[in-house]
Amino acid sequence: MPYMASSMINRKNDILNDGQLVVRLKNQDAEAFSILYNRYSKKLYWYALKFVKSPEIAEDIIHDVFVKLWEQSHSLHTDASIQAYLYKITRNSLLNLIKRGTVEARVIDEIMYHAEQHTSNTDESVQYRETLRQTNEAIDKLPPKRKQIYELSRNNGMTHRQIAMQLEITDSTVNNQLVKAIKSIKNFLYLRGTIG
Repeated sequence: MPYMASSMINRKNDILNDGQLVVRLKNQDAEAFSILYNRYSKKLYWYALKFVKSPEIAEDIIHDVFVKLWEQSHSLHTDASIQAYLYKITRNSLLNLIKRGTVEARVIDEIMYHAEQHTSNTDESVQYRETLRQTNEAIDKLPPKRKQIYELSRNNGMTHRQIAMQLEITDSTVNNQLVKAIKSIKNFLYLRGTIG
């Protein structure tokens, strides 16, 4: 019986079109929001992941997109496509991340991961270990607070919001410190000829 009820609800949700859901969402209808979330969150996640290459960052973006949808629901246009609107918010969030350099917070990790995966001979293995040593040296040279923020992001996989809450600072401070940390690390490695 519960399965039947669940199945009927799912069919009902499929029947409701986006326009009807937007009308309900404008009135802060949580069920309409939930249906739209289930309908579009996975598609938007895969769209974001193509750009940021990081599941954690993609998840954060989609979470923020739906928070924004809920907060701005009263100003939605019932005759406009909600799908196009959600993709637009996601695209803008991605562009903002790229402009702020936040995506680069994963660049060093990606380099190190791929280097480790492709060390098939001794020369490559030596080169990988040297790159890792230099990267760690660059991290150690960061100012203490910046180093702490970078390591919470890189080693603990914490989001900007989580780091900000833990250290009792603003999200923008976390972002600025991460951008500066990445820039310092890349400059350090560039000056030593490790990266081009």
